[in-house]
Amino acid sequence: MSDPAVRCFLTKTLCAHGGRLSLPELQRHIELSPQQLDETLRAAGPQRFLVLRGGPDGAPGVLAVSAVRLCTLQECGGCEWLHLCKLHLMGRCGRGPRSCKYSHDIISAENKKVLKSHELSGLDENELRILLLQNDPFLLPDVCKLYNKKDCICSQQNNCNRLHICHHFLRGECRYTPCKRSHNLLSGHALRVLRTGGITVHMASNIQTIRDYEHAVFSKELMKGKAHYYKPRANLLKKTAVTRSMELLTPLQTMSFKLDVPPSKGKYLGPSSNVPGQSQQQLPTGAGGKDEDKKDNSSKAEASKVNKEDNHDEICVFYVWKYCKNNDKCGSVHYHLPYRWQVYNGITWNDLSMMEEIEKAYCDPKNSSIADKNINFQAMTCGGSLLRRLSTPSSVSKPTFVLTTKWIWYWKNDQGQWIEYGEQGEGDSVNSPSSDVIENLYLADPGATIPFQAGLYSYHLSFKEMIQENISLKTKRQVCRRPKFVSSEDVQKLKKGQRDSSIPNQTCPIHWDPSALPDFGYQAVEISDTSFEYSGIKSMFLRTMKSYNVLKIRRIQNPSLWKVFQWQKDLMKKENGGKEVNEGLLFHGTKFSFVEDICTHNFDWRICGNNGTNYGKGSYFARDAYYSHAYCEPEMKTRTMFLARVLIGDSVKGDITYVRPPKKSVYGFRFYDSCVDDELNPSVFVVFEKHQIYPEYLIEYKEEEKKCILS
Repeated sequence: MSDPAVRCFLTKTLCAHGGRLSLPELQRHIELSPQQLDETLRAAGPQRFLVLRGGPDGAPGVLAVSAVRLCTLQECGGCEWLHLCKLHLMGRCGRGPRSCKYSHDIISAENKKVLKSHELSGLDENELRILLLQNDPFLLPDVCKLYNKKDCICSQQNNCNRLHICHHFLRGECRYTPCKRSHNLLSGHALRVLRTGGITVHMASNIQTIRDYEHAVFSKELMKGKAHYYKPRANLLKKTAVTRSMELLTPLQTMSFKLDVPPSKGKYLGPSSNVPGQSQQQLPTGAGGKDEDKKDNSSKAEASKVNKEDNHDEICVFYVWKYCKNNDKCGSVHYHLPYRWQVYNGITWNDLSMMEEIEKAYCDPKNSSIADKNINFQAMTCGGSLLRRLSTPSSVSKPTFVLTTKWIWYWKNDQGQWIEYGEQGEGDSVNSPSSDVIENLYLADPGATIPFQAGLYSYHLSFKEMIQENISLKTKRQVCRRPKFVSSEDVQKLKKGQRDSSIPNQTCPIHWDPSALPDFGYQAVEISDTSFEYSGIKSMFLRTMKSYNVLKIRRIQNPSLWKVFQWQKDLMKKENGGKEVNEGLLFHGTKFSFVEDICTHNFDWRICGNNGTNYGKGSYFARDAYYSHAYCEPEMKTRTMFLARVLIGDSVKGDITYVRPPKKSVYGFRFYDSCVDDELNPSVFVVFEKHQIYPEYLIEYKEEEKKCILS
């Protein structure tokens, strides 16, 4: 059975469920017998459906694959690709169909023709978006050009907002085995960039699997001498869809080769690059080599340990403190200090000697290098090799732990001195934001530009450029972020209970007002409108509420709720294999009469969630203040809106019938953490467990008074 209508329906079904389903799940959604489905998948081949070996639930998985692409030319006289606005597909085009120079219509005459030629006529816009996202690299965020140069060095390191990924790998054309550039879209840095671009972890996993398969096929063709050099995409426009598809993909059953990485019983192919951050990705049936079962268990265990340390950049705070009950299953690195300096030898990361001496030098913002050791902190190199620093989580993200990393923010004055934020501003002002406030905003969005006021002047602080600019005078200052030094002796004192008073150990955030911490209930602390904290929240609010004025912002200080929130966060992290939990600041509108109860007892959807249940019966939060505004009940001329800290975790599209998130797999026992309106570009979030929420801020606002113009 190889009917085009059946293939189209299978693709539509897969894309309606995120681009990937297990074979049993796919079987339940269609009216084909297991034998008919198997025949259809085999006849279509990996050019349409990538069949994977057993996933987490033991069942084979199926991914939707297609050769259809978006045209990348700004001016095109006509070609065989789709002509659609990329930003519109990603839900970020603000021009609208009338003002945008690119088409927003997937069923235009020329697009219908392209879709028909690829047997995709039945897909709606959301399904087409899913299919293109996991197949067309044009929709991914830009790759870093500096990282893709000869030395693979980007001066911004993890602060860079572009992908540190081999650009040849994304095109299916990497000729290097192993490649010194990363092929791992699931590393911490890559996932952050992808999430910023509206791509979920689920989608990133799909993209990774398809790219790994393309790379495996290309490497095999390379061995046979049949692979082609990369050709610019404009030249590919002249080729037919079938020709281009066959350049990347070959029938599933023909794959039989082995890369120079530790294999795992033929079920998985190891990373196609030895760059740090690589993780083993599941590959389709037949991708394993013939000699894979010959490795002994000891070598596999050793390789697993090396891969684990290479793939993670966070040190386990439990292990540093005493012990980690997760042992080898922990998602973080186990080390006896809260920092670890390593150099890359081309294969693995190795510890540097004089670890404490290097850390002490790095903690001083005056030091950009250590000349006698040939270490450059700005380029993060040691000689000609890459250098990295592992550390425990930031202290503002885990305020209840003592062996976290306390990050300090500095700006450089005219005398070349590095001044800590909050210590002294220009003109001896002491109103600049503290390091903890800046760190909190930086972790929320490392690519943001935040306005703040210090003394008489207003500033912009760009995390991306690490520059502070005086808006009036146009003067620019360098900014840097360095950790507070903790010696090995300090660590031992802390572990023995001999506390260093300079190292914080608070159950509440450091920037909270210590005079407003009640034993029960809360206190609302009004934030100064000249503070950095105020400016950051105001800018988030006004992004979609430009015709409104913020009157006042109050911080809700409820120690009891905060402790429960932190407990829930640690629990979710353990359940997530030690990986950090996806967290966000989100808006919530409600009746004024509910505000007091929420501040005291937290959100309760049974009371506050009567306005809508389209995505489940839970507490609703929004990315945009404009959405929540519709649910804010006016009190005289003013309204009040919450900005809450929410543990989003792993999310899935919601449904009106849900009273809790669904299971992650049919046969598993793990549930999703939240529901959303759109997995690709979520703007509405539904949380069913109130411990995943902390009501952090109250924003009081009103509409701008309209000026009367006399003619």
